[in-house]
Amino acid sequence: MLRAAMLRTSPILFAVACGGPALHNVQLVNQTPRTITEVYLYPAGSANHGASRGSLAPNATLAVKVRAGNLEVLAISEKVRVNETESETKQASSTIQLVRPVQLIFHDSDQPAPPFENKGAIGVTFRNSKPPEPAPEPPPTPPAE
Repeated sequence: MLRAAMLRTSPILFAVACGGPALHNVQLVNQTPRTITEVYLYPAGSANHGASRGSLAPNATLAVKVRAGNLEVLAISEKVRVNETESETKQASSTIQLVRPVQLIFHDSDQPAPPFENKGAIGVTFRNSKPPEPAPEPPPTPPAE
């Protein structure tokens, strides 16, 4: 009887002994010219983003430990002025499969992405809107007669 009970619980003990999914180092790198005020790393499809992992000044890095699996990445930058009357808060997001340590490099769409040869780096892009075209100059007014 005792042996049968032990056989039924041994898979549970095995799962507990293994410790579940591994934790991996994720290095966050800000290659944008502005501060990233919030960075979230959370299980893909989860409505709960959890707490921000921190903020990153331009050209700064931050190392965090994250559980392996499918993750969503969300970065929110500081508010930037678009023109004299408008400003915006840019966001970048991506879904990744975390199976080993990785570098997440945040960059703007007008900056180069990490090289494809670097399998340890993943680019996460902030989309830059194109600057508005300058208004055409009005035709010259004919001189008054």
